[in-house]
Amino acid sequence: MTANAVKLGTILTFGMFWVRTSGCHTIYRGQDGNMNYNDVQAVMELADSQIAISNQDLPVNTNWRYIRRQVSYCGLESADSPVCDVKIDSSGDVRLAAPNPPLSLTATPQAGGKIKLQWRYSTYNQAVAPTGFRVYIDSGSGFDFETPTATVSAPSVLSRIAGYDFSWTSDALSHGTTYRFCVQSYKTASGETQNTNYVAAVADSVGPNAITDLRSRWEVI
Repeated sequence: MTANAVKLGTILTFGMFWVRTSGCHTIYRGQDGNMNYNDVQAVMELADSQIAISNQDLPVNTNWRYIRRQVSYCGLESADSPVCDVKIDSSGDVRLAAPNPPLSLTATPQAGGKIKLQWRYSTYNQAVAPTGFRVYIDSGSGFDFETPTATVSAPSVLSRIAGYDFSWTSDALSHGTTYRFCVQSYKTASGETQNTNYVAAVADSVGPNAITDLRSRWEVI
């Protein structure tokens, strides 16, 4: 196949090239902000919503960017799509672009053994807006970051100026047990913050003692 044939995403049938008359999408990759438009990583049909890209042997501690362009049947390309940032950490694992981590996390015991979490999210200098937040609980055996206890949704549109306050209240927990809580923001089909900061609180299903020896006084004005 010729270079143009590859770029157009043609297929080879019975020894002849047939161009996709409706065009296709091409995927490009770049490193540290420099996109390489001379190397097509993959070709997608226009109707495709996802694609698996092979031969992506990316070194550790590197940052990569992926975009796609729509290509007409005569080879004209559109502008770049929004960028998908991919980070390869020191273990060789993929870390996609993630929202900012939550701020000012607090835990407050409530009546009936419940615990209320409150936190704030700031959009300042965020890579992507959060879909929501995942709540993790440790009752003594450690956090299981593969299985969140609950999720809290974020508004579909977040102001780039204002911060947002969020809260979540647990079900009744074991009286007198100390629980640790961690909240991480996430973006669907993208990444989750890797913050491991936590707060702790003791569940109290009994509550304070009743007031005794109540007295009253009054004055004549």
